[in-house]
Order: sequence, then structure tokens, then C-alpha cells
Amino acid sequence: MTSISDIASIVNSTSSSAANETTDSNELGQEDFLELLTVQLQNQDPFEPMDNGDFIAQMASFSTASGIGELQESFSDFAASINNNQLLQYSSLIDREVLINSNTGYYDGSNEMTASINVPATSSSLSVSIYSSNGALVDSMELGPQASGDLTFSWDGTNSDGNQLAPGQYRITAETTYAGTVTALDTNILAKVESVNMNSSSGTTTLNLQGLGSISSTSITEVR
Repeated sequence: MTSISDIASIVNSTSSSAANETTDSNELGQEDFLELLTVQLQNQDPFEPMDNGDFIAQMASFSTASGIGELQESFSDFAASINNNQLLQYSSLIDREVLINSNTGYYDGSNEMTASINVPATSSSLSVSIYSSNGALVDSMELGPQASGDLTFSWDGTNSDGNQLAPGQYRITAETTYAGTVTALDTNILAKVESVNMNSSSGTTTLNLQGLGSISSTSITEVR
């Protein structure tokens, strides 16, 4: 029985159009496939004619390959549409504030720096320390007893002597005592979104935050 791969040379010798045409593509198109099938039927061994099952299998194989190609193209267009839609959605965050899981915030010199602390259980006392970018302690606050849950507080940008500090990055640590053990608490920082970037190949979105650089959009815990 002659197969499609066996009669590729027959097509070149019997079809003048196929012999005279040149193409840069190595892909088997629909017209090429039908032409190959026609020549295959014409040149099959009369003593061993093509089995109906083989014929159907070849047709199904081509249909599947063609369908996969069209499906991939459709998914590619769909993915591009989703990326564009996501970019438009994230662009609405520009000039808004988002809460990110970080202990480092940016003080702009005029507006208070706001943070959120996760208190896992009722605490009899909770303290917060503020450090400059070089690690120096600049201020501390005693927030007193706190119930479990998220606690939001702000720092006015002054040091322990009441002097206004320069704009820049500042690190916040929060601690409480449970059963006689000092425990560090998780902090989230409120930051302003300045711009949005999207990687077209990976589909990932990054937010450029004022004074803090770029972060992944997945780091956002809340939009305010």
C-alpha cells in the first residue's frame, strides 16, 4: 500500500504545477494534502488497495493538525486581547494607593506614611519602630493594647525629637509580646502607583511605585 510519504516524489513528477512552483514554506497545506491523497488513490496497488480505515485515519490526522493550528492562532489572539484588557484595568491604578506586603515605605516629605499591621491575637501592648535607609532608628511609637486583626497607623515623618526628616525610604518594624516572648508582626505599606508596565511575552504586570521601584501586581493586597 502506498502512503502519503511514499508518493511525494510521484506528485513532483506527475503534476506540472507542483514541479514548476517554488515556495519558502515546508508546511503541508490543504490543497497539497488533497493533491497527495488523489495521487495516492491513483497509484495504489490494486492487489492491496488502501484500507478505508487508513484513509479515514489520514483525513482525521490532517484535520486534527489543521484544527490545532487554527486553535493556537485563536488562543494567541485571545491572549493578546486579555493582556490589553489587563493593562487597561491596571492603568486605572495610576495615582492611586495600593497596600503591598512590605516593611519598607516611602515618605515624600509632606504626606504621612501609612502602614497596616496584622495582629494575630489580642495584644496587651504593641510597639512600632521607624528606621532610616541606613538602618538608624529615627522614631518609635507605643500603640498600646490591640485586638486581633489588621491595625492601620500613620507616621508623620518626624524623628523622636520632633524634627522633620527628609523624603526617602523608611523601614517599619512592629513587635508585641505573647506569653513572655517578643514577636515580630507582619506589616503592609501603603504606596502610590506612578505607572504600569506589562510584559507582552509573559503577560505579567508590574507596578512602578513612588520611591519604591517596581513590584509585581500579585503583591497588591488592597487598593485604596
